[in-house]
Amino acid sequence: MALQQIIQHPTGTYSQYWKIRTLNLNHTAKTGTVLLDGYVSEQARVDNKIPLDERTIPVIDFDTWFSPAVIDAAGMNEVKSAYLLAKSIPNGEFVGSTDV
Repeated sequence: MALQQIIQHPTGTYSQYWKIRTLNLNHTAKTGTVLLDGYVSEQARVDNKIPLDERTIPVIDFDTWFSPAVIDAAGMNEVKSAYLLAKSIPNGEFVGSTDV
């Protein structure tokens, strides 16, 4: 799974394929971060090209996204939940992105 969303890099290039590189969760402190890498395409990631960009998303409202009740739901896991978190941030860059 990944997200498709065209986001311009400060250099003027565009990343359109966003894949989670790191999901760091602290269940005791109920904190975490999601690090997404941005590639020009899915094929660039498959070919092990260097990401063009990255975004770090802090985990806010940990229990909404990563509590055992949420993760234990049919077919839900922490990675899927992290993508949903990225897409849910009001006025965030990934609002309206497509799951790919």
